[in-house]
Amino acid sequence: MGTTDVLWSSAELTAYPATGAVDHARPTYRHFSTEGLERLARIELWEQHNADALVALAARSIGDVPLVATERNLRVEEMTFAWVGANPHIVERTRDHIAATGTDGVALYFSLAGEAFFYHPDGVHLQRPGTMLACDVNQPFLRGFAHGLQEYVLTVPRHVFEDVTEQPLPRVPVLSSFADIPGGDVHAAALARLIRTSLTGSDPTAVAATEAATLDLLRALFTTDGANSSGAKRRAAIAWIRRNLRDPGLSVSRVAAGVGMSERSLSRVFSESGGAGVARTILEMRLTLAHRMLSAPGAPSVQDVALYCGFATAAHFSRVFREHFDTTPAEVRAAR
Repeated sequence: MGTTDVLWSSAELTAYPATGAVDHARPTYRHFSTEGLERLARIELWEQHNADALVALAARSIGDVPLVATERNLRVEEMTFAWVGANPHIVERTRDHIAATGTDGVALYFSLAGEAFFYHPDGVHLQRPGTMLACDVNQPFLRGFAHGLQEYVLTVPRHVFEDVTEQPLPRVPVLSSFADIPGGDVHAAALARLIRTSLTGSDPTAVAATEAATLDLLRALFTTDGANSSGAKRRAAIAWIRRNLRDPGLSVSRVAAGVGMSERSLSRVFSESGGAGVARTILEMRLTLAHRMLSAPGAPSVQDVALYCGFATAAHFSRVFREHFDTTPAEVRAAR
């Protein structure tokens, strides 16, 4: 994946007009922009929006140029995804912000355009496009964007992060590459793509799958067995499968291409885990999702569930479902 693969194009951005209100068609999305606001009110309203939707910060523009900033947010359970674009400015998170808001967790910043400096108690980082910076939002920091910015942001509460990764929040900021270059982190790249897909209008009914895929990738990013271990590669593949599970054309070759591996290498990674192969894993994940949907109150029809979960026909779905669970989809739906 090259850096341009994750850039939010101007065409995509303008497809979602920025407003200060909740988008009722997709109630989990929010938009905000300082464009068109009174110049003197822009900083205050930008700070208010970020405190409510992302992370509380103090902002200031550089020179006499008014702040022009736009943000699109998506809330997924306790996590928040965002796309942020702005002209040159500086933001600061102080101990007063931390004490006042009680926010405690990690923020992941994926830089798409514009170099940024990041000051924190232990030093300074220069963040370039194509890099991801993860930091503890319970620690003060200062970020500056001399040439403006475009970035994705993911915020995760402490208890979610630590439950999923079985690791404490990073004591100092962690900087890694999510670009398709030697040394780039495949999990960071996959997470950037997931955020992009989610923010550009993913199916609202797929929020649960988005949450699960995000947690899978966080686990892969921050566990200690290393990005190149078989376990980490398998987790990346599982996360990619989960994101594309509804596609009836999903195949071993597509999974391999999606995670940047050959089919042979991908199959070896799955065999080394001692579990099911790639194709069987796809089938079992689809069946598990289908069973969960059929067991819920107000479940869709068997045919709708089959199509939603990526099965080409309801007949094929019913046959493999019965083989796997020793009961039919209709029986599960009736017994809910």
